[in-house]
Amino acid sequence: MVTADVKSYWNWTLDWENITIAPIWDPESGFGGNGNSSIGKAVFKGYCVTDGPFAGLQIPYFEHIYQPHCLLRGFDEHLSKYRYDLSPEALDSLLLAPDYETLNLGLENGPHIAIPRSVNGDFSLHTAPSDPVFFLHHTQLDRMWWKWQQIDPQQRFLEYLGVAETNATTKASLDDLLPMGGLAPDVSVAKIMRTDSGLLCYGY
Repeated sequence: MVTADVKSYWNWTLDWENITIAPIWDPESGFGGNGNSSIGKAVFKGYCVTDGPFAGLQIPYFEHIYQPHCLLRGFDEHLSKYRYDLSPEALDSLLLAPDYETLNLGLENGPHIAIPRSVNGDFSLHTAPSDPVFFLHHTQLDRMWWKWQQIDPQQRFLEYLGVAETNATTKASLDDLLPMGGLAPDVSVAKIMRTDSGLLCYGY
């Protein structure tokens, strides 16, 4: 019997009232905090992170442009615009979505963008994975999808709706291939619909 791995995630509902003081930013037990505004000029509203385990981390790219720089964060002072999207009430409401497309758009236009717009800096770019907190943010998004699936697993393990890609008209299909960029074989959506599949083998 194969034992599934258990993924770590950032449960925003514990911190939603002010994510800038969440334990995840602790310099000792977390990922370091806000950028230091006393050093240099703001870049994408962020400054160099100078505390925690990633202080001094060098990031090679801004989007597709090679431009080595320090890890940048700049916590937004106007968090009231985004914090509700991370609240228990908002997430419970998302779990009531009647279909995958409604859930997907709700996550995308709510908590998914709320964190980048609150953290700024590298997290606000397409190269957001340069900030290690990116991964805990996205495992929480994955966990929300997983929780939604558990409500009706027989139906929802097979439910995948919407368009195939941004600005496309082609409908999404379980047969769509996810390109791995040469790092691994491309895989069909059907093979990753369940976290406890032989390919993924993890849970929450």
